[in-house]
Amino acid sequence: MSVEPAIAADDVPYPPLARTWWPMLLLFLAANLYSIDKAIVGVLAEQIRTDFAISDVQMGLLLGLAYSLLSGLLGLGLGYLVDRHVRRTILAASIILWSLSTAAGGLATSFHWFFVFRALVGLGEAAIAPAAISLIADMFPPHRRGRALGGYLIGATIGSALSSIIPGWIIGAGLHLSVPGFGTLAPWRTVFVLCGLIGPIVGLLMLTVREPARRGVPVARHAHPPLSETFAYLRAQRRVIVPLYTGFCLHYVAFVGIIAWTAAFLTRAYHATLVDFAGRLGIMLLIAGGAGYLAGGALTDSGPFRRPGGKLLLLAILPLIALPSALAGAASSLTLALVMLTGLSFATPIMNVATNSSVQELVPNRMRGFSYALLAVVGALPAGAGGPYAVAWVTEHVVGDPALIGRSFAIVGVPMLLAASACFLLAWRGFHHPAPAPAAAPLSQN
Repeated sequence: MSVEPAIAADDVPYPPLARTWWPMLLLFLAANLYSIDKAIVGVLAEQIRTDFAISDVQMGLLLGLAYSLLSGLLGLGLGYLVDRHVRRTILAASIILWSLSTAAGGLATSFHWFFVFRALVGLGEAAIAPAAISLIADMFPPHRRGRALGGYLIGATIGSALSSIIPGWIIGAGLHLSVPGFGTLAPWRTVFVLCGLIGPIVGLLMLTVREPARRGVPVARHAHPPLSETFAYLRAQRRVIVPLYTGFCLHYVAFVGIIAWTAAFLTRAYHATLVDFAGRLGIMLLIAGGAGYLAGGALTDSGPFRRPGGKLLLLAILPLIALPSALAGAASSLTLALVMLTGLSFATPIMNVATNSSVQELVPNRMRGFSYALLAVVGALPAGAGGPYAVAWVTEHVVGDPALIGRSFAIVGVPMLLAASACFLLAWRGFHHPAPAPAAAPLSQN
C-alpha cells in the first residue's frame, strides 16, 4: 500500500463544498452497505439457526463473536494504518472484502464456515469508521463536522431499515437464487449473495476520491507519532477517555444484544413471521435512526452541547432514553413492542455522532485514526461479541424458555444502560478536572 505524502495542512483551506459531495456520497453508500451486511444476520437468525441446526448460544456466537473477533484483534492495526496511509485505498479494499465475504456467507455449508465468513465481514467493516471519520475531519471545519458525521451515519440508518425490508421481501416472494456449483439457494442464502454483490462497485468507485490534506500533521514525511506517544496522550486524558470509552461499550452491550435478537424476539413472543413485521420494523428503524442522526448532528453543532464538555452531558442522557427498549418484553402487542424498541434506535445514532465528535475534540488529528479504532475495538469484543451472547446465555440458562427472550433484554439491557449513563457523567467530571497533557502531544484540534 502506498504511503500518503504528508502535508502541513493547518494553513490550507478546507476543500470547497462542491468537492465534498462525491466522497460524502460514497461514504454514505458504504455506511448503508455495511449496515445491511452486518444486520441481516440478526434479521435472519431464526432461518439460519434452523438451517444449521444450532442452539441460541451458538447463534449468539454468529451474531456477535464471529463478526467482532478479527475486528477486535486487528482493529488497532487498521487504525494505525489509517493514520499513515491513503484512506481511500483502505476504504476501497475494506468494502470489497466485507462485501465478497457477505456473499460467501450465503454459500456457507456449515456453522464453522459461516463463522469464518462473518469474521472476514467484521474485519473489512472495522476499517470504515476510523477511515471515514478521519476523512470527514479533514474535509469539514469543526462547526460543520457534526452535520457531516450525521449525514454520513444516516446511511447506516437506511441500511438498518433495508436489512429488515430486503430479507422480508425476498423471503415473502420465495426467491431462490440458482448458483452454478451450489444449486438452488434457500431464500435466506439468496439475501446474503445479492446483498454482497453490490459492495465491490462502491469499493472501486472509492478509488476515484481525492485524498484531502491531513490537518495538524507536520511537514516532515515521517512525522507521524509513535504509538508510545499516542498511548501517552490517551493515558494523560484517562479521566475522560476511560469513562467515555467504557460508557460507549456498556451502551453497545445493550444495543447490539437487543437489536441482534429483535427479529427472533418478535417471532417467538408474538408468533409472527418475518414477512409479518419486516416492513414495520424497517420503517421504525428508518424513522428512529434517521431522526437520531439528524438530531445528533444538530445537537452537537449548536446550543449548550457545543460548549466544552457539553457533548458528554448529552451522552449521559441518551442511555436513559433507550431504557424502554430493554423493557420491550413486557409489551402486550407486537406494535407496542416495536414502539418501545425505537428508544435504542433513536438514542444510539445520537450517541455515535456525539461520541465521534467528542473524540475529534479530545484527540489531535494525527492520533484520531488510532483513537477511533480503539473505540471500535473497545466496543467490538465486549459489546459486539458479548451483547448477543449474553442475551442468548441468559435466555438458555436463566430464563430457560426461548419464547421469553424479552426478559433477557431487561436482565442484560437495564443494568448496562444505567451504568453507561453513570460512566458518561464521570467523563464529564473528568473533562473539567483534566490531568496535564504530555508536552509532545499538540493541542491543536483541527
